[in-house]
Amino acid sequence: MTDLNFRYRKCKKYFNCDVGKITFLIERERPHFEKNIVCPKCGILSMDDVELTEPGQTRLAAVYMSEI
Repeated sequence: MTDLNFRYRKCKKYFNCDVGKITFLIERERPHFEKNIVCPKCGILSMDDVELTEPGQTRLAAVYMSEI
């Protein structure tokens, strides 16, 4: 279970979301999440719809560093 903090660009809402296990592959430009990103107000979103907040980026970097 990994909680990341996102901001949905359309409704401008900040929210935490459990994205499950995160995998990092060299071929992909983005991390892959086991679970969907879900805004409590708007529903399921894609990575193109959201931005990682500063706390979200910090958490993602910590997960990445623990993988290498």
